Amino acid sequence: MADTPGQHPGYAELFGKVTRSATHEIKNELAVINEQSHLISEMLEMAAQGREPDPDRLHQLIGRVIERVSRADQAVKRLNAFAHSAEETGPVCDAVKCLQLMCGLFTRQAALMNVTLEQDTPDSLSVGLPTLDMERLLWRCLSAMVQAAVRGSVLRVGLQSAEPGALLRLQGELEQEPGELPPEFLTELGVNLRLDGNLMEVELPPARAKGG
Repeated sequence: MADTPGQHPGYAELFGKVTRSATHEIKNELAVINEQSHLISEMLEMAAQGREPDPDRLHQLIGRVIERVSRADQAVKRLNAFAHSAEETGPVCDAVKCLQLMCGLFTRQAALMNVTLEQDTPDSLSVGLPTLDMERLLWRCLSAMVQAAVRGSVLRVGLQSAEPGALLRLQGELEQEPGELPPEFLTELGVNLRLDGNLMEVELPPARAKGG
């Protein structure tokens, strides 16, 4: 690609979408933490006035805070991992790592459409795409399939080896045709996409340096 890694306009678009989604997720967790903390504070004020707080209720509230802190922490870690992916500028990427990260980042978007993501990946698999390009591809495929999926359904996202490269497969119960990925985008990445009923299948290039 002619652009310096990190400068392609598609990367800026991806970073904007991922950051918006992740910060909304973190904001929601913080709002719940704030609400529960106020309730705990009110119970402690009651105790200071000599009114015995309900220990079960207090335990519940503290448990919710701990749970939400953990969820916010995981969201921050995913966002941090995504930010660091911009440093991976080689022509080959760890496709399994990319898929796991992008599915984690996209879970909130899927949940808004009442769709659950399930992953099916090998232990390791590399493909001939830069990390950010693989992430762009995954985000677009997930977006197209989730928007077309039946509410309350499961979307299975997987990777498998295939000569000469690999296959990205997204399969679920759809209520409409998924939106098309622009042909110029697919050409730019050097991938082939096939839609067959409830299946979206993308042929990924082999993990070798260009010209190798």
